[in-house]
Amino acid sequence: MSVVSYSESGWDTQDDRWDDWEDDEMNTPMKCLFCTHTFQSPIVLFRHVKQVHGFDFPKARATHKLDFYQSMRVVNYIRTMGLSDPNFGQVSGFVMDGSEPFINDDQYLKPAIDDDALLYALDELDLEDTASVAGSSRAGSLAKSHTLENSLVAAMAGESAKERELMARIRTLEHQLGLRDREVKYVTEQFDEYRQMVKRQFYDSIDDGGAEDPGCPSAVEPGSRGGGDYYFNSYAGNEIHMQMLQDRVRTEGYRDFIYANADVFKGKVVLDVGCGTGILSMFAAKAGAARVIAVDNSDIIEKARANVIENGLDGVITLVRGKIEELELPVPQVDIIVSEWMGYFLLFEAMLDSVLVARDRFLAPGGLLAPSASYVYLTAISDPVYMRDQANYWDDVYGFRMSAMKPQGPVLEADVDVVPANTVAATRALIAHIDHGTSTPADLDFTSDFVIEATRDAPLHALLGYFDVAFSRSQSEPSPADSQLNAPVYASDSMADNKPSPQALWIRPESAMHGFTTGPQGTPTHWKQTIFVLPEPIDAKKGDQVRGKFVCRKSTSNPRELDLEISYCHVPASTKDSADTSSCTMKHQKYQLQ
Repeated sequence: MSVVSYSESGWDTQDDRWDDWEDDEMNTPMKCLFCTHTFQSPIVLFRHVKQVHGFDFPKARATHKLDFYQSMRVVNYIRTMGLSDPNFGQVSGFVMDGSEPFINDDQYLKPAIDDDALLYALDELDLEDTASVAGSSRAGSLAKSHTLENSLVAAMAGESAKERELMARIRTLEHQLGLRDREVKYVTEQFDEYRQMVKRQFYDSIDDGGAEDPGCPSAVEPGSRGGGDYYFNSYAGNEIHMQMLQDRVRTEGYRDFIYANADVFKGKVVLDVGCGTGILSMFAAKAGAARVIAVDNSDIIEKARANVIENGLDGVITLVRGKIEELELPVPQVDIIVSEWMGYFLLFEAMLDSVLVARDRFLAPGGLLAPSASYVYLTAISDPVYMRDQANYWDDVYGFRMSAMKPQGPVLEADVDVVPANTVAATRALIAHIDHGTSTPADLDFTSDFVIEATRDAPLHALLGYFDVAFSRSQSEPSPADSQLNAPVYASDSMADNKPSPQALWIRPESAMHGFTTGPQGTPTHWKQTIFVLPEPIDAKKGDQVRGKFVCRKSTSNPRELDLEISYCHVPASTKDSADTSSCTMKHQKYQLQ
């Protein structure tokens, strides 16, 4: 250790360097679990979490005796929920009872955000916990230390005050350095062990040969839903189901169709694929189904079983845990399949593949799927506020450019957000129409030409994707024609609970078809819309067209994610009716939805 020297100006720069060393150690900010605030200390961070968001992490950790890895899982679980639902952080009072599956679920050992400094800092809480448990012992040691220090100071009575101050400072620094060395060594060992566990859990099963390894996502057979149990485990907790149930467009869309067509369900055998809490199964049972078989491969099925029993429907509903591709049902076939399988941009998570497998394995001839058809649309938006606050945020951060923070490379990330209806600046184009009764898993990778037309003079900042679904009484007529889908809404007093219905539901009384839209013109849903920011805005005038080709396919690295590619060109209104569009310069952009 270097000796600290004294000068007439006091402590020299060696002491400053010690302070700088401490500052450098703590200069990585730690993000709050629920909001965007950052902190330099985990103690201050968790105090903020308790006071602002109502969750006392240290208390929960002590009460439930969470170890180092369980604490990491809690942090990563909360961060994962925040990433999947931007509104999650607005919910106050996140609580734990110690029985949550995610506490011991190794998928949450994988950091939810890159370089999460809070994970490193959990050991600092370990030291604080140890201090609180062994407070009296440490207090005794400190008392002895102070006594010894006082004796040494007394022994130096002949020394000047400056010399005594110097010696005391040296001892303090030596003591602090020793503690820091031990802390760094302990944290390093803990994090190395943590990294090895993550590696064993998530990466060792992936062979360098890639597609030749049956465990590799790129080698997953169609319909197998591969990718490990992490997908099913992500639906084991209560929060994600509360979010979906509170989405009135989603839940009431299913409820209204089932209850309005009780004659279709009466006496039928119904299969619910991915039953979750069992809400769709209970709707079907209440509508008069003779038997309902509810299937899920997540731990949530145990709570669904309790829900069914609590509502006295266990005589109608049978719950089966497993993958629909692998299990055998207690009946040879079913009359109706209900499933809420839709993901972002309709096809994210690839659950429709499983519904189609269930259809081919179990649906009786002439049987019905609910929903019966779906549509994917593309339009364009002009939204300078979004561009400023999201897409171009790193261009001006309190007066500084941070270009290194922006996504790099040829593939952009598709964003998922709620888009105000008044930002839509073009007509919509249908790029996929899926008949759930006849489509195959291979059909879900699609290529479609599109033409959209500017409805006003405006820079087009992004293309926008969303979907509609339709519910029909007969799979022989699964949906209305696209030209009829202008989403007329329910009358506000048409529902049994006499509450205004979300302005995204539609019904066609002449055919009893129901459906809903996730587009920006309707009530926002948890699916939101998918935004494809263009590398450069299109300076469009009213009547100008954007023509192009849209390609959607499952990701080669993870079949539950989507690889998308858009080729497009700007056609001025003055030339859009001309056969010669050779002057139209085609641009190409790739996106990922993950």
